[in-house]
Amino acid sequence: MAEHDPFPGGHHRPDPRRSQPVPPARARRARRRGPRPAFYFTTAGTLIVVGCSAGAIALGGGALDRDARTTSAGSGTVVPAAADTYVVREMPGKGFGTAKKITASLWPSWHTEAYVAFDVPPGTPRVTKARVEVVFDRPENRPRDVELRSLPGSWTESDTSWTNRPVAGPVVATAVTRGDRILFDVGSVVTGPGRYAFAITNSSPGSAASLHSRETGEGPRLVLRTRRGDRPSPTPSTSGGTPEQTATSLPTPGPEPTWEVPSPTTPPSGGTPGGGRTLCGVSLNLKSGETFQRALTRMDGEYGGLETVRLFYRGVPPAWPGNPNTGHRPPIISFKLAPKDVLSGKYDKAFTNWFATAPSDRDVYWVYYHEPEDNIASGEFTAADYRAAWRRLRTLADKAGNPKLHATLVLMGWSLDPLSKRDWRDYYPGRDVIQVLGWDVYNLGWKKGRYDDPSLMYDRVIATSRAEKLPFGVAETGSFLVKGDNGDRRAAWLRATNAYLAKNQALWVAYFDLDWSTGDFRLLDPQSKTAWKEFC
Repeated sequence: MAEHDPFPGGHHRPDPRRSQPVPPARARRARRRGPRPAFYFTTAGTLIVVGCSAGAIALGGGALDRDARTTSAGSGTVVPAAADTYVVREMPGKGFGTAKKITASLWPSWHTEAYVAFDVPPGTPRVTKARVEVVFDRPENRPRDVELRSLPGSWTESDTSWTNRPVAGPVVATAVTRGDRILFDVGSVVTGPGRYAFAITNSSPGSAASLHSRETGEGPRLVLRTRRGDRPSPTPSTSGGTPEQTATSLPTPGPEPTWEVPSPTTPPSGGTPGGGRTLCGVSLNLKSGETFQRALTRMDGEYGGLETVRLFYRGVPPAWPGNPNTGHRPPIISFKLAPKDVLSGKYDKAFTNWFATAPSDRDVYWVYYHEPEDNIASGEFTAADYRAAWRRLRTLADKAGNPKLHATLVLMGWSLDPLSKRDWRDYYPGRDVIQVLGWDVYNLGWKKGRYDDPSLMYDRVIATSRAEKLPFGVAETGSFLVKGDNGDRRAAWLRATNAYLAKNQALWVAYFDLDWSTGDFRLLDPQSKTAWKEFC
């Protein structure tokens, strides 16, 4: 019988130059190729799938040339770093003054701090605004934000190590990492000519701020705005070290919704979801004329008994036990509703009842509007509305007092790649709302005839989830059978992938077992099917 492909479509397209997806805006006119499947509706409207502060202010005014010290009109000055280095706790006697990077890292076995100093030249007019700028030299494992601290005491670029490092003072500014550059507002600290020294630190576990040093030509710089015609500011005393400040100016907040959304409460503790095992699942391909229940029974037989089931609904999910009845296995249930309708209270009654009648003898992972990134980018709704709708639904779920209900956010793994130009937290309602993180990640090495190493595919997902201290699962994953492979290589990749995700304590992994418009992901060869059956 023919396979039933219920609802064609997809989210983003891979870039053939990099074996990575590209943002929709860049590829809108390109022919869609590559594995970016989403979840889709059947004719019944259902798809079953088994398986101290905000950022620092960026100063206004005319642009300043990166390499210039003083603009011709005297209204601005760019001061390159006079010295910079970093120190490593695990290498206490070693200095890095000539390195082409400075880093602020926080790993269990690797901890670094960066130091930078600027010499504001004599004769500089009165300073009205000032910012420190640093540039990332690599995209991986960036922290959410970075701290700039005062750095009293003496130190030199060539002789400073962890053993004799200066002791960093209070936080002067905290900046959110967006794009390739970090901007710290230091207008209340830098007042005129003199030396200003700062420590760059990072308080986000499992992350690293790796920055260009002055040896690269893209090192730290101090950008000053000065008042035209004013006399030079007095030179600060050098005996007291760098001036200290315990707070920073905050930027004007962006527009947020005007409605009020209640905060969720914390339901009774149900322990760690999943019971410590990584559960297996696959997407369900409905054959012509096949019911959901029959399809589930068939797939159970093919894979030796599936451990989790993912269901997708166009609107409010049906009354329990749902369609199909998944038995006692923990379901992953996705539904899409317009945020404005959720926020208006249109679905309050329906979801209050749905949450209240949910089973309490198994984990239930409920997913509101999986993969919202492209919808938000195209203007269908705002990120603020999306986050607020999540918050409202979580509040309704908490009324049920069921510790087995887990609010699960599912995003594209692509959104963690710096090439996406996205910040995944734009879609994140917060840890007080979200209880589980779900990710959709595919092997894009198929275009180059390979199966990507699991660490390359999943390390960002794992690091992000751990940094948030939230359990995670892989809601979609898969690979085409690459050219020349009879299934042996994909089977080996599947085993390695599942072992890697189990080792890193994923809650569940669902294979995208569909023949899609971009290619056939199904596990039709005996080797691949056996590998997934072993996992189940």
